[in-house]
Amino acid sequence: MTREQKEIKFEKDDIVIEGTTYLIPPNPEAGYNCGFSIFVPKNCDKDTTLIMHSCNTGNNVPVHLEEANEIAKKSTYERPNPGMWFGNDLNMPVMIPLIPRVQGYDAQSLGSKVCHSDVSTLIASQERRNEEEKLSEQEIRMIQEQCHDIPTQVANMIRSSKLFLQSLGITIDDKVIAEGYSAGAKFANCFTALHLELVKACICGGNNGLGILPIREYKGQKLNYPLGVGDIPAFDYNAFCQIPQLHYIGTEDYNDPAMYKCEFKMDDEKRMIPATDESGKIIPVLDDSGRLQPLYPDNYTQQEIEQIHYLLGGNSQVRFDNNEALYATLGVNATFQKFPGDHHTVTQNHNRTYFYTNECVKDFIRNVITKEKELDDSNKTM
Repeated sequence: MTREQKEIKFEKDDIVIEGTTYLIPPNPEAGYNCGFSIFVPKNCDKDTTLIMHSCNTGNNVPVHLEEANEIAKKSTYERPNPGMWFGNDLNMPVMIPLIPRVQGYDAQSLGSKVCHSDVSTLIASQERRNEEEKLSEQEIRMIQEQCHDIPTQVANMIRSSKLFLQSLGITIDDKVIAEGYSAGAKFANCFTALHLELVKACICGGNNGLGILPIREYKGQKLNYPLGVGDIPAFDYNAFCQIPQLHYIGTEDYNDPAMYKCEFKMDDEKRMIPATDESGKIIPVLDDSGRLQPLYPDNYTQQEIEQIHYLLGGNSQVRFDNNEALYATLGVNATFQKFPGDHHTVTQNHNRTYFYTNECVKDFIRNVITKEKELDDSNKTM
C-alpha cells in the first residue's frame, strides 16, 4: 500500500499532539475512491479501538476537486483536528476519510443527495461561478465518481485501516468509535445508522439537534434518510438503540445548515442576520407554491427543510431538546449535554469550553471501552 508519512508535533496552551500521520491514497480495487489518513499517536496502544473522525474542512470550501482533495489532506496534518486530540490523549489510532467538499456538493455532511449521487445542486452552482470557477462535465463526473456511495467507501477504509495498522504491530477490533463535529457529526451519526455492524459508539458535536431518528414515519409523515430510516431497507432498530451515543452543543449555538431562504438585515455589529417580524419569527421567502425553500440546497432538499422545521423544530436549540426527548422515548442509548458557547464556537476555546467538551468526549470513550471490557470479562467467566 503506497503511502505518504508525516510526523506531527502540535503544542498550544495545554494541548500536545504528537505522532505520525499516514496518508493512504484512493484504492478503487479495495473499494474506496477517496483516500484516508491514519494518525498514530506517539504512545499508541498495541491492542486498541480505532476512532473514525469525520472529515470536516469547515468554511474553506473550494470550487474545484483538486483543491478540495488537497485541503482534506492538509486538514489532517497542518491543522490537527479534535479527533487527533482524542486519539493522542487516549493512545488510540484515528482514521479520517479524506472526503472532498466542493461548493455546491457537501459530501462531508453525507446528506441524501450525496448518498444518491445526485449532483443537481452542483450543476446548479454553475450559475454562481465565474469563468475560472466553472466546472467541466468531466470534472462533475469525477466528483460524482469519487464521492459515489461514500458509506460503503468508509466501511472499506475501516477494513483497510485494520490491515494497515496490523503492519505497524497495532491490533484493532472490528468496530470503530464514529466521531465528528458539525457536518462531521451528521456524518458520524448517519454512518452509524447505515453501518451498525461497524460502530461501537457514536459521538456528535454541534449537529444542530438533527440526530437521525430510527423510525420510518413521524406524526403521519414518512421520514426518509437522513432525518429517519424510512428508505433504509432492513434497518435494525434494536442494534441502533444499543449503540452508545454522545450528543453535545453550545447553549447559544444557532448555526443552522437547515436554514430556509429568508429576508436578511444588518445588525448593530454590521453582520447580516435573518430578519424577524414583531413576534421574533424569521420571515421566510417562499416559493410560488408557498413552500419553504432551502437556503443551503446542497445540505437538505426542500421536503427535508419543511419536515425539519415543521416536525423537528425551528432552530438548533429546540431541535436538540426535541432530539433528546425523542431518543429517550425510542429507547436510544444516548447522552445529550449542553456547554456554554455562542453560535458554532463551542469547540473554539470559548471561555475554555474547548477543554470541557473534549474532556467530556474522552470520558465518554473511556467509559465505552471500560464497559465493553467488563462485559467481555463477565462473559469469559460464565
